[in-house]
Amino acid sequence: MDRVQAEEAVLLTADVQLKIADAFLDEAEYYRAVTEFKRFLILFPDSRRADYALFRTGMACYRGEEYESAARAFASVRELHPGSVHQEKSRYYEALSCWKLKQYAQAEAVLDVLAEVYPESEEAPRALAASTVLALERGRPAAARRSLHRILEHYPGHLLSRRAADALPLVDEYEGLPSKSPSLAGFMSAVLPGSGYIYARHYHDGVTAFLINALAISGTAAGVHQENYPVAGIVGAVGLPFYFANIYGSANAARKWNMGVRKVLVDRISLVLDFHFHP
Repeated sequence: MDRVQAEEAVLLTADVQLKIADAFLDEAEYYRAVTEFKRFLILFPDSRRADYALFRTGMACYRGEEYESAARAFASVRELHPGSVHQEKSRYYEALSCWKLKQYAQAEAVLDVLAEVYPESEEAPRALAASTVLALERGRPAAARRSLHRILEHYPGHLLSRRAADALPLVDEYEGLPSKSPSLAGFMSAVLPGSGYIYARHYHDGVTAFLINALAISGTAAGVHQENYPVAGIVGAVGLPFYFANIYGSANAARKWNMGVRKVLVDRISLVLDFHFHP
């Protein structure tokens, strides 16, 4: 009995508990890893490695695409362990988690603080590269250019400095990208159904919208011509939602076209800066 109790005591040591949790994380068993890291924090709340357990909890959540839980775990490292060696990485992945949650302002703020407060850390230039891409995704090329210039100014010998120099002309290209006006697309489809789609280069949708609305209009006109007003009213009522949908859809198609053009270039800039979300 004493021997069994001794073996159980060994299983409850802090090092063994962390090894179990790390093993699950390394095997991509993210849910089980989170459970084991949390178990460690419950059993050993005063451990000097509590910051490590919190950070790894965040990484398990992040890799498992549980971004809200990841952001909370990384923020806990920042708030509870300000002197932790995992502080910079926690801030970086907290920002990426917020980004994934579409909390763009929070992501920007965390990245900016990381670059400003920890300029000597290896995460600082990465934070500026991430800020560049995030700014472009939000349609703010001037902010993206500022981040690139900060890399060039503060990290002249860093690999990212050369990448930033290569990315600057692409930011200029981003500013000169062609765009389609959603208002004009909607107006065109209001005048001639489907034409706004054609303008936004959604040709199939444009032809479909034109044919549907043409049928509705011709059916209504035929009913009026034959003085069959009830039928004309029914056909017109059925066709009216398609007409308004054609206007709204055309405007939305123009927005999608603009987003698509920007995304292609933002993806190129991300590649140049070697920015990616996977750890």
